[in-house]
Amino acid sequence: MNSLEIKAAAKINLSLSVTGIRGDGYHNIDTVMQSVSLYDTLTVSRADKITVECGEMSGERNIAFKAAKLFFEHTGICGGAFIKIEKNIPDGAGLGGGSADAAAVLAGLDRIYNTGLSYETLSGLAARLGADVPFMLRGGTARATGIGEVLEPLPALRDCFIIIAKSEQKPSTGEMYSALDRTEYPQPDISETVSALKSGSISRLSGTLRNSFSVLWKDSPLQRILEGTEAAAVSLSGSGPARFAVYQSRATAESAEKVLKNKNIECFLCCPAEKSLVIE
Repeated sequence: MNSLEIKAAAKINLSLSVTGIRGDGYHNIDTVMQSVSLYDTLTVSRADKITVECGEMSGERNIAFKAAKLFFEHTGICGGAFIKIEKNIPDGAGLGGGSADAAAVLAGLDRIYNTGLSYETLSGLAARLGADVPFMLRGGTARATGIGEVLEPLPALRDCFIIIAKSEQKPSTGEMYSALDRTEYPQPDISETVSALKSGSISRLSGTLRNSFSVLWKDSPLQRILEGTEAAAVSLSGSGPARFAVYQSRATAESAEKVLKNKNIECFLCCPAEKSLVIE
């Protein structure tokens, strides 16, 4: 096998609680992550050296390059990869686009070079690239604790439609955590979201969606716009600025999408996805 095409899904945080600062300076979190049908498309091919093409984010600074480099260092293979990324997931939005690309590269190179790495090994490599990357190897619906690397699979989210919208810019994720440390912020009870997911009730789930970072975006006009679209729930993904709204019917979601597009707000109509990576 010399080449693969991989679709790598975005994620949203149905609920997210920042639970404290660790001794190493990172933050512990408790969150429920959900894959959604918004995808980057990667073409990963054998090559003599590592090359990443991704518009303004081409080259060694792209996390996909770092993922490939880590794969070859770990396996000892004297090879390379040509990686072309078609970006659809907005950067710096709290949707895990870079993490999804990194996971796709690890999984793709494992197949192309027939290394047969276990999920545990791939997950260990993924954790070295970023806290969200281990989730992106499998995706679906999962509770994540620690810095995000300890995963507990949950029942799939079904029978709803999701609009993701982004109209603001943000500082880096590190700066967002620093800002959070300087204020009083909520720590949602994630077990409520987990229990609601297990019940299978979208109405019950919608009442549990909370995010510690919402305190830093409380004056967002996008929140008010989404709340006016008959959404069952509106919340923040990651540290923002992307927000998502949950709808119980496609018609209502499509109506909301028109409202946002008429206001020139970047938005995506999605469904829950059962896995992060679709490899062809």
